[in-house]
Parts: sequence; structure tokens; C-alpha cells
Amino acid sequence: MAPPVIPLDPRLVLDGPLDPDLDEIRATLRPQRRRLWLRRIVRRTWLVAAAVVGAEVVLFAVARIVPLEILASLAIAIPLIGLVFLATLAAHARPSIGETALAVDAEAHLGDRVASALALAVAFPDAAGPSDPDAIDADDEPRQAERFIRRQRLDAAASLRLVPAGLFGPRLPRRPALATLAAALLLVPLILVPNPQDDAIARTQAIRDEARHEADRIEEVARDLESKGTDPNDPRARLAKELRDLAAQMRSKPEDLKLNLASLGSVEEDVRSQLDPANEQRASALSSVSRALSRAATGQPNANKDGDPKIAAQDLKDLGKKLDDLTPEQRRQMAAALAEQQSAASQASGAAGQALRDAVQSISQGDTAAARDALNRLGEALQDADTTVDVNRDLAGAASKLQDARRNLANAGQQGQGGQTGQSGQPGQAGQGSPGPAGQPGSSAPAGQPCPSGQSCPPGQPGQGQGQGQGQGQGQGQGQGQGQGQGQGQGQGQGQGQGQGQGQGQGQGQTAGNGGGSNAASLGSGVRSGGPPAGPTNPNRPATLGPDLSSIFAPFDRLGKPGDPSYVAGTGGDGQTQQGSQSGQGQNNGAYQPYQQVFSDFYNYALTTLDRNYVPLSVKDFVRDYFSSLDPSH
Repeated sequence: MAPPVIPLDPRLVLDGPLDPDLDEIRATLRPQRRRLWLRRIVRRTWLVAAAVVGAEVVLFAVARIVPLEILASLAIAIPLIGLVFLATLAAHARPSIGETALAVDAEAHLGDRVASALALAVAFPDAAGPSDPDAIDADDEPRQAERFIRRQRLDAAASLRLVPAGLFGPRLPRRPALATLAAALLLVPLILVPNPQDDAIARTQAIRDEARHEADRIEEVARDLESKGTDPNDPRARLAKELRDLAAQMRSKPEDLKLNLASLGSVEEDVRSQLDPANEQRASALSSVSRALSRAATGQPNANKDGDPKIAAQDLKDLGKKLDDLTPEQRRQMAAALAEQQSAASQASGAAGQALRDAVQSISQGDTAAARDALNRLGEALQDADTTVDVNRDLAGAASKLQDARRNLANAGQQGQGGQTGQSGQPGQAGQGSPGPAGQPGSSAPAGQPCPSGQSCPPGQPGQGQGQGQGQGQGQGQGQGQGQGQGQGQGQGQGQGQGQGQGQGQGQGQTAGNGGGSNAASLGSGVRSGGPPAGPTNPNRPATLGPDLSSIFAPFDRLGKPGDPSYVAGTGGDGQTQQGSQSGQGQNNGAYQPYQQVFSDFYNYALTTLDRNYVPLSVKDFVRDYFSSLDPSH
């Protein structure tokens, strides 16, 4: 069936005034035209709604198979695109006067009256204007045709007056409406039921955020190393360049967990290979020998309290200038005083030990020129050793930061996978291991079957945890003499002993069922067997300290506080007791102090030591948990 011919609006093609009946037809069609347009808009709205809801169903169904991080944006974009498309369809759906005439004829059953009136007006322009009274009675054929057209127009106008105003009321299209309803019913559960891909999306986002955060921290470490290592050959300058490249890679590919972990591990391994395990012992020996050399060179018992190698170098240089003014006896005494430090100088630096031996020999032989040269070399060797200690500490600190960054990034990658074991909602349990006596390895506890790395264990299957335990003991003795009579007597002995033991064990790890927390296969904590575990939530101390536990042995006035350059850890030994032999009343030596006052000193010293040295992660966690259990503010 051929499509109907749509008549044109006479006003669009004809000039001049139109016949009043024709104007009435056009005026009556205008409100019908608006209602017809509204009906078309309603129908197209249902079509677009069905398409939009169907697209949302497809989107949310795909989001349950493939993780879509921009799911929310796409879900909002689809209705917006539908609105734009609907506006375009509505603009194109506006009917013309001719289309309205055809629709009125069809639905009002007017038999093409209105459409024919418009078409005849365009086809016969002479009959479209107002009628000529003089030509009404003419019998020629053109006048008869004009009279026919005007009578048809009059009939169309009269019929159009009888058409109801609500002829083109909006209709509910069944198929689009049913399709929209069915799609909406499918969409509701897709939105309300939790999406299993949300965990993967959260994990990817956590990895990306943590990678960028760690990149910023690595960038800060690189800037700090650059400020200290100005020489291009300085290991700190080379490491700073590597760290900047690493930070740039982590920013450009934050979601590539394997690549970033491999890069972090590679740089960390390279830095760790450059570390000197005996650096802190060397630093302690360097501080001690610098202080002793300054006091021997100046003759002042309080010189260079901090053991600064630069001050010691200047004191040695000044000593070299005064050698000519010393008597042979004074030179002999000076050589003897310097010779006492040969062992400590050799521990601080081989070059320093050799220079000190040369200086002692030259001073003993009276060769002041060679002694001055040896003392200058000794000062330079001390400063070089101090620089080496600083470089090693900076490298150790950078390695520790890389280690923390690797752990934080790995923990972020384990969110939502590998961290779910046992029952949902239960916190992870620490691995168990029994530490042995001082210096002996601890025994390991039995463990369940391990879960594959990077995968989650099924419910009830334990994860694998590595635990390390360390034991440390100190012994000390003290005696006091008491008596009656005149005079006072006091005796005191002390000793410290220290032993370390390490034990490894495997234990069960559980984390919350929502996927948060780290994998139990990566870390564990050693706990002492045969007693309650010590930790922040179960400290190994009573809630209220009595007089017997309120004080600890901390003779800072004689030994120096932890972290001071003068503080040197003892090698251990059995405590000894001395008995006062004089009569009199013993006095409190004041060595015991409330531990609340000294806790922060030891805690800060422990944190500084962890930063200065490359310490395994499990040991770091063990030390932090230990001090947390002793924190008096808890």
C-alpha cells in the first residue's frame, strides 16, 4: 500500500489573504496538531524507556561477569543518552498541518474532507482566496470548479467543528510498556543483590591508591637522599635516581601489582646487598674512640661528650701542633693514652687503626712531623668512617621504607582475596612458636595445610603463618650493707646478661569475611608458650601496677639514656654482689625509676633502631607489639 500524500499548508505556498473557511480549518487544526504531537512524544518516550532499561539490564548483567570500575558512570550515562535521543525524536515527531489533517480524517472518520480541502487550496490557488461575488453566477467551467472547491471547503470546516477536542489523547503502547516493565523487574535484583565483582573493583582501587601513596613516599625518600648525596658517585645519589624512576613507574602503572612488587623487591635487594651488618657496632666504636681521642688530646675529661668525629679530628690536629712543646715524658704519656684506643679505632675503621698506630709510633720515637701527619690522617679516617656510617644508615633507612612500601602494597593487593579463612567475621590469630633458651632456636608448632599464594582458602581451611620468637634475658645483682654504729657503708654490684633465641612456627590465620586484612601466609607473630600471649589487647602486665612492678633498673645518670652517643650495649655477664664491710646504714642508690617515666625513651630508641637497620618485617611487628603491650597509657 502506497503511503498517503501529505497535503501542504496553504499558507506556506500561497501569498495574500486566504478564504475565511480555509483560515478556520487551519485554526481548528492547530490544537489538534499539538495533541497529536504529545501522543507521538508519549509513544517515543515509552520506546526510549524500554531501550534505556534494557541497556541497564545488559550493563549490570555484564558487570557481574566483568569488573567495571565505571559502572556507576555508565549507569548514569545511559539515561542521559536516552534523554538526548528522546529530545531528538520529539523534535522530528512534530506533525505538520497536512499530517494533522490526515490524522483527523482517519480517526474522526471524515473521509478525507480536511486533507482534500488543504490539497485543493494548494492545487487551485485562485480558489484559495476570498470569494468574488461577481463570479458566483458565472457558468463557465473554471467558475464551476471554484464553486465546487468552496462548497467542499465549507463542508470540511463544518465537519471539523464537530470533531471532539480530545481526539488525540495519549495512549499506552502495550509492547513498549510491557518490555519496560519486564526489564525493570530484571533490573531490580541486579541492582539490589550484592555484586561479587565489587570486591575485585575494591581491590584494584586499593592497589591503585596504595601504589600512588607509596610512590609519593618513595619520592620523599629520593629527595632526602639527593639532599645528602651531592656527589654523583655517592650511593645515595644513585639510589635516589632509581627511586625516582620507581616512583614514576608506580604512578604510570598503579594497577600493575606484580610489576610494582617486583620492582620494589629488586631495588630493595640491591640496597640490602650494600648494607654493612656491623654498621651500628662500627658507629658505636667510632663514637667511643672519637670521645676518648678528644679527651686524650685535650686532657679534658668532659671533652667531646657526643663523640663527634669532626671535633675529634680538630682536637687531633691541635695536638699535632703542640707536640713540639711537649716534654719527652709528656709525649710518652700521650703515646700511651693514644695506644689504649688502638683496638677501638681498628673497629671503627681500618685506616683509622693504622693511622693511630703510626701516630703512636711516631710520638714514641719523637718524630713530631710524622706524628702530625699521622694524626691528620687519623682525623680524616674518623671523618670518612663517620660518612660511611651515615651513608649506610641512609641506605638502611631507604631499604626499610622500601620494605614497608612492599608490604603495604602487598596488603592492599590481598584485600578481597587470600584473606578469608575459617569463619566469617573472626579476626586473624597470630602464628604460634615456642622460643627456646637464650641463643637456642625455638621449636615450631604444627600447622595446617597452606593456602596457595594470592588465593583465598575455603571455609574452615587454615592459612599458613610464619612466626618468630625471640628470648632475651638480663641478669643483675645488687647488694647493700647494713649495720649499726657510726659511719656509713655501701656496696653495689651489677651485671647484665643478654641472650637471643629465634624460633619459627606455623599457625592458623583468620581474617574478617569481607576480605579485609592481610593474608595469613605472609606474616605471623611468635608468642611464648606456657603463658598468656602478650599483645596490645592482652598485655603481660597487671592492670594496676603495684610497688614491686612500678620501678625498673635504669641508671641513666651513669650509663646514659638509650639513643645517646655515649650509650653502648653491654656484652652480657653474670651479676655480682658486693658486701659492704663498714658499719652504717645503707642508702638507696637511686638507680630504680618508675617505668612510666622511661618508657618513651626506650620506645623511641627501639623505633630509631628499626629505622636505622634493615630488620625483617616479622621482627618489626614483634617489637612494636611488645612495646604496645607495655605502654602505660593503655
